[in-house]
Amino acid sequence: MTSNIKIGFDAKRLFLNQSGLGNYSRWLVHGLINQFPENQYHLYTTNISNVQKDFVGENIHTHLPPNLFKGFWRSKGIKKDLLKDKIQVYHGLSNELPIGIETSAIRTIVTIHDLIFKVHPEYYNPIDRAIYDRKFRSACERADKIVAISNHTKECIIKYYKIDADKIEVIYLDSSERFHSPADSKMIEAVKRKYDLIKPFFLNVGAIGGRKNQLRLVEAFASISNQVEYDLVLVGRAGKDSEAIKNILIKNNLLDRVKHLNSVNDEELFHLYHASYATVYPSLYEGFGIPIIESYRCGKPVLTSKGSSLEEVAGQSGLLFDPENSEDIASMLLKLTDENTYQHLKKSISKELERFNPQILIERYSDVYRNQ
Repeated sequence: MTSNIKIGFDAKRLFLNQSGLGNYSRWLVHGLINQFPENQYHLYTTNISNVQKDFVGENIHTHLPPNLFKGFWRSKGIKKDLLKDKIQVYHGLSNELPIGIETSAIRTIVTIHDLIFKVHPEYYNPIDRAIYDRKFRSACERADKIVAISNHTKECIIKYYKIDADKIEVIYLDSSERFHSPADSKMIEAVKRKYDLIKPFFLNVGAIGGRKNQLRLVEAFASISNQVEYDLVLVGRAGKDSEAIKNILIKNNLLDRVKHLNSVNDEELFHLYHASYATVYPSLYEGFGIPIIESYRCGKPVLTSKGSSLEEVAGQSGLLFDPENSEDIASMLLKLTDENTYQHLKKSISKELERFNPQILIERYSDVYRNQ
């Protein structure tokens, strides 16, 4: 491979998704552009958005479908454009690859984020499960290299799709660049005033309900609320468990101690992390767990779930509980309020963050592209 590479990306979610896969795509492409400006980066998307202003430069090229058949173009027709643009490596950033690309000379990478639909099929309807399974399996089988975002995800790929372990490279994620900056003490106080956060508080970040599991977290908090001086703050859009959570709060007279903030902007969220005592992430299953890294970047320990990738990401700076047992969650909440336990976890954060050094992670992606 020459020193300068033409790399193509499935950039649909980079432009159109505000969280999750979109954040991952923007983080990776930004990092590559900054660390390896000698390459040419081609972003293939069905539509653009206001994030396009962040992806402008002589080495950045955005491509849209040549006709109205956007879905067909992204899944198959794009191959013609990739060949015309002389793309050397194509990276499917969100679990899939174009049909037929394996018959070209273009080398292919696919990132698999999780196989939740295989591990927890109850969260999906049968049609969606079948579609995801076909796409993910096909991409894993046809790709020259697979990037898994955690060892847990790698194990799932091997288990469910019988893929050779040597074909899979585990590369972690990092938080956005914002979390590498110092907090503004005045902003911290302003956010606390805005949301009436008087007491120290546990912070939970994520859409309310389902596998995010805030219902059990609130049940656990309610059971120990008279034993702790801490409040609980939930940040995320309302969901199917919101009403049940509200009923628990009313029953236990906790409406003033458990706050739900559903319209927090990125700057406020960053300072909420810094204002918090610790982060609680009780999800039943995740392919990674960015809120853990965000919490660590702000110097805050984490209380999170056993199983899936969360304990892998948390390492030695997190306490773990059984996410299906509210009594266990309550017990660990109490343990986290112990000053010795808290300080021990806090001191180990810098060591844990070594695994998520963004320069090293981006360099590993570059190595994957060049070693194809």
